[in-house]
Amino acid sequence: MGRIQTGRFWMICSILAAMLSGCSFGDEPSVCPYNVRMEYWYAGSSTENTLPTYVDNLRQYLFDAKGNLLATITLKGDSVAGWNGNLPDGDYTLVLWGNLSDESNANETIQIQNENDMNMNEMTLSAQQTGIPPGYRGNTSRLYYGTTAFTLKNGATRRRRVYLSHAHAVLSVTVRWMTGEPPTDGIFRMRLKGIPAVYGFTGGNEATIPSGDGQYIIPRITGGITYHETRAALSYDGEVIGEFVTFRYTASTHQLWSLWKDGEQIVKDLDLNLFFNKQSVNMDTNMEQEFDLLVSVYDDKIIVTQATASDWDEGGTIG
Repeated sequence: MGRIQTGRFWMICSILAAMLSGCSFGDEPSVCPYNVRMEYWYAGSSTENTLPTYVDNLRQYLFDAKGNLLATITLKGDSVAGWNGNLPDGDYTLVLWGNLSDESNANETIQIQNENDMNMNEMTLSAQQTGIPPGYRGNTSRLYYGTTAFTLKNGATRRRRVYLSHAHAVLSVTVRWMTGEPPTDGIFRMRLKGIPAVYGFTGGNEATIPSGDGQYIIPRITGGITYHETRAALSYDGEVIGEFVTFRYTASTHQLWSLWKDGEQIVKDLDLNLFFNKQSVNMDTNMEQEFDLLVSVYDDKIIVTQATASDWDEGGTIG
């Protein structure tokens, strides 16, 4: 596998010239040299385009009818809310990734099976990293995903709204000692095993936005898992607090969480799937995956609590 290099796919100069034109969505069609008008919206809102609140850069991939990559462009700032282009008649697919890391600080990478065949069926977004002993990696970006297919015929203008949804999960964990003494100062780290690590560019689960006026697509998990590690902090109350940002969970994800201090494990691996399975949320289709958990540590058991949710009692000892 290899990374897509910046600027490598500027293949069709006439297309890119139209992409970068100064024409806005408010102009009349006769004034604007485009025949494609795309509006990119956050799936959580259909009355106001709040996407720039969540996304500061948007990587747009344009594919032809056979899935071959024609061009890629990065939209930044307020421009993430839409794109205008001038394309020949034909069938096209757009794939959108919000908040991708740049090459100098890559938390996730676009990969392809064959360097000489840039086809969307072979392209993936991967959180896997090599050479990070003992295999743990840091947080990914807060990613967003969208895709749409459209057809241009007889030079007619095509206008479409594309909803982008969360392609990330956020897990905030607070550890509280209910009996005994809390740990003293040191270097605390939280680890999270078994997290999906590879998204495909095609397929995915379709769901209806909250207003019911449109659909969004959750990217397809194509296989592979990775281990994450994040630095945690000891609060004045003797609680240890940390946060993970990863790829999305699925219904079958086993989030194995643990706490370490100065390289020694002080809270055993907890399978959080046992907790999430008790919630009335479908991890395969829900739009937003942001969880704030409290891990209460007793001498003989550990209880995991989420706001407005029931407790999960994990029997056993610490260690």
